[in-house]
Amino acid sequence: MQILDGKKLSKKILENISEEIQGLKAMKKQVPRLDVIIAGDDFGSMKYVQMKERTAQEIGLEVKVHHFSSETKTDEIVNLINSLNKDTEVTGIMVQLPLPKNIDDNVVLETISSEKDVDGLTAVNLGRLFQNSKFGIAPATPLGIMKLLSEYNIDISGKRAVIIGTSNIVGIPLGAMFLNEHATVTLCNSKTKGLKEICKEADILVSATGIPLLIKGEYLKKGCVVIDVGSNKHPRTGKVTGDVDWESVNGIPSYITPVPGGVGPMTIACLMLNLMTCWKNAKR
Repeated sequence: MQILDGKKLSKKILENISEEIQGLKAMKKQVPRLDVIIAGDDFGSMKYVQMKERTAQEIGLEVKVHHFSSETKTDEIVNLINSLNKDTEVTGIMVQLPLPKNIDDNVVLETISSEKDVDGLTAVNLGRLFQNSKFGIAPATPLGIMKLLSEYNIDISGKRAVIIGTSNIVGIPLGAMFLNEHATVTLCNSKTKGLKEICKEADILVSATGIPLLIKGEYLKKGCVVIDVGSNKHPRTGKVTGDVDWESVNGIPSYITPVPGGVGPMTIACLMLNLMTCWKNAKR
């Protein structure tokens, strides 16, 4: 059972970006800038924004965080995004989710220019993924998963891929990306009947439910690849764990992502990769 080391690969990706940024600075060129929008004081959201801000700064990117109160109205954020869309110094825009309930997520996200949609969450970019367009920007987590599979030479073509979780951030775009690589894709959700039997048919199983220890050994086919997107508290130890019960699945998969150290670091690295893609597309 080989570990898919997201921490190691993310470090390599960030080092490559850092070299590009140093080259730009040496030529006195403007470096890519990420503008992050957050509303409210949710602890998890603030922590994620701080991690993204710190990572971007460490590799030489510019970051500007726009922090709104939880009472902010949708129009206030929309007005800021419209301004950022027009600002030539802004390379990429991301909105930290979830937003407070009084703010309309869909209206906010669809205001972002598809060319600056560094999170790949607009309908335009999702549509481009399903069209297999080279201009589509994929959400960072699915992109990170694809990069991990590629790094370890795991072939996707012709394989049966089962994805549990149908969010626009992970499941839906990842399904499109698997289809583009000629996999046979099954998308499952909380209403799916016979989930265990479906999972046992998977050559590649991706779990993005947020339910700790959901995936047991009895869900897996011998030699499958397991991608764990979950990040939860272990019900007994209180430590960070994923959707996969490691004690139960040990020795069954051929490859598996750890939690932490698997998909998480890849998400942040691929967000920075998307920012570079937005910058290069703008230059073209």
